[in-house]
Amino acid sequence: MNASYSFKQFTLPALCLLMLTQAGCFGGSDQLETAEVHGKVTYKGEPLEMGTVTFIPEGPGKSAAGEIQKDGTYTLTTYTKGDGATIGKHGVMVISERDTSNLPAESAEANVDLSLIPEKYSMSPKTSGLTAEVKEGDNEINFDLEE
Repeated sequence: MNASYSFKQFTLPALCLLMLTQAGCFGGSDQLETAEVHGKVTYKGEPLEMGTVTFIPEGPGKSAAGEIQKDGTYTLTTYTKGDGATIGKHGVMVISERDTSNLPAESAEANVDLSLIPEKYSMSPKTSGLTAEVKEGDNEINFDLEE
């Protein structure tokens, strides 16, 4: 009877450990598969020097965003830096506004239209007219914005 008790003592903790390990490896995350996405945003043929690109999935999933660099390039992040966007179709928004952080709030210059591009691109994916499809692997997706 002592051997049987010893076996039960061992198997219960081992079973619990096994269950925790399995949950962590196979079902503990609700993250969808992503693929790398990078590209360049231009406006009237010139690189957009600042702003944010946001991909909003048409189906389930979390939005991805990336900061536009001085040369117009961007890299998207969904869960961890540079991991891209979820695979599938997305509506896209681009926001680019003048930097007024060095101006006093009461300044007339700080209170004028801040957008560097037509507002339709920043209001919603429907008004922007921009779409993208993210596929497995590396995705280069460029946007040339017009008036």
